[in-house]
Amino acid sequence: MKSKHIFLFILLVAILGSCQPNTWEQENDAVYKSIKKEYQLNADGSVDYRYQHQLKYITHNSFNRMFGESFVIYDPRFQQLKINKSETKMADGKLVASPANAFNEVLPGFAAGAPTFNNLREMVVTHAGLELGCAVNFDYELHSNSGYSPYLNDNVAIQQSTPIENMEIVVKVPEGTSLNYKLINSNVKPIISKKEGLTTYTWKFKKLEAIANESNQPNEKLFIPRLIFSTVSLNEAITDVISNADLTLTDDMKSFVQKRLAGKKQGLEFVKELQKIVGSEINSYYVPIEYTAYSIRPLKEVWSSNGATQFEKMVLLNEFAKFMGFDSKLLFSIPEKTYDPAVGNLKDFGKILMQTKVEDHEFVFQCNPSQKNTLGFEIATDKIIDIDGIEVILPAYIKETKNTVSATGNIDILENGDYQGSLLVKLSGIQYPYFDLLLNPENAKTIVESIVPGGSIGKVELVTFDRSGCEIKAEINGKEIWKNQGNYYFIQLFFSSLGIDAAHLRPLTGSRETPISIGYPVFENYDITYSLPNGFAIVGNEVKYEIANTTGEIKININSIDNKVRVNRLLKVEQSEIISEDYAGFKLLIDGWQKEKSKTLIIKKVQATE
Repeated sequence: MKSKHIFLFILLVAILGSCQPNTWEQENDAVYKSIKKEYQLNADGSVDYRYQHQLKYITHNSFNRMFGESFVIYDPRFQQLKINKSETKMADGKLVASPANAFNEVLPGFAAGAPTFNNLREMVVTHAGLELGCAVNFDYELHSNSGYSPYLNDNVAIQQSTPIENMEIVVKVPEGTSLNYKLINSNVKPIISKKEGLTTYTWKFKKLEAIANESNQPNEKLFIPRLIFSTVSLNEAITDVISNADLTLTDDMKSFVQKRLAGKKQGLEFVKELQKIVGSEINSYYVPIEYTAYSIRPLKEVWSSNGATQFEKMVLLNEFAKFMGFDSKLLFSIPEKTYDPAVGNLKDFGKILMQTKVEDHEFVFQCNPSQKNTLGFEIATDKIIDIDGIEVILPAYIKETKNTVSATGNIDILENGDYQGSLLVKLSGIQYPYFDLLLNPENAKTIVESIVPGGSIGKVELVTFDRSGCEIKAEINGKEIWKNQGNYYFIQLFFSSLGIDAAHLRPLTGSRETPISIGYPVFENYDITYSLPNGFAIVGNEVKYEIANTTGEIKININSIDNKVRVNRLLKVEQSEIISEDYAGFKLLIDGWQKEKSKTLIIKKVQATE
């Protein structure tokens, strides 16, 4: 009897263990039965990479749109590709191999318009015999010649948009070679073994859920498991790129820059002109750094080709700045979660920027000539290092400044719907266009235009401004503030497009599996009194709505005394990313903030004016 119970228990465990894949097949277009990635650094510096997967197709969408083809990008000058298997096992068990004409080389999309990188190839493998219930076995090897890649490294996203039953990452290095690694959002430990002069690290993952397809996810997707590894330190990886590059500026390059900057005011105008030269007038090559063999071309070649990768552009911009006398250096901004000085990985690692001292203040730049403020606000939560691997501390005001937009004042609504009054507008943080104000104080009007139509703005006075924020007084005089619908007058209350609206949030769903990103914490506040024409009154009850939770708070108060309606609206969101556990509270705030009754004033003519 006892053995019978044991047998039933084992059977139950087996049934339960098989439930998840069956559920996956009911809920997904396809399921990876297995994925294996194997890396080997050889003693001569060459690298062998092997990729294998078995993918089961569940729906028509899986083979008509999602996984009808596989893609391999490589450089045939230095790498040799070998397809070991591209075979479909149909639902009835029949095996169908991809025919000879299923293998076609094309230019990778990101290399289009980039002649320097037209040597790259993308092997497009079309899978044959696809149908409901079939499975594809795909297996290829890529050998990189010694010297092509300066070290072994990768940044592997463990989860994908499709569930994975089993995933295995294997990394082999010669004995005595260090492998530095960091695994985030997972507790899996590597199995380490030594054999035939190689040290092997093996990570095995099971039952990996698909990444939910949800809007406004953080760009870096650092909420999923990710394995980052390298045989060099971060400082070594950065130094290798820079020290092996020819950063010489030719006489023609120097002469060109000097002529372009002649007549410009030294300081910010110089930097903006350099940004224009490098950022706008040199073509951008959106080639990921791993396909450049982690290298940059000589700057004279970059210049003569009139095209550059983003890495090359930043190096060129920095060299131009130094040539023009600026104290300038390159910075590397890396998310805190993936930062590890021991792991030298530059694939999807973060941002390359330039820190430049302009008139005794240090600002952070990229190549965008439309840049309106230091990028220090955007990287304030990252780890920041220079090319020597030394941590860089941003000026204190960066972290002390809140991302704030507010407006206070009075608006008088006339009987014909026109309006007049004044507002005091305050803005600070990421959205604050400090550079625009430095170059021309009259640009303060554009800040007010984020709240009221430009044609309604009269005299604008820039009361105060510094590196962190500004105060602006504006006279308002506009036409037709309301819309008349059946003698009910609808007035859209003033609010700024530089607050939560700048996050461009799509309609919020009832629940969420992944974090939602709004870009940066937000503090938005309006305290405006609207004076109604004689004989008009607010329709409906006054509004008082307050919520506070772990993600922030809102306070909305709309009340009237005689013909004056005071509108106070406050929104505070404390984090730039809201995890799924806090999503319900965040949705509560945003839904309350966007309710029509909190954004729109409805008034009605209740008696004739005398």
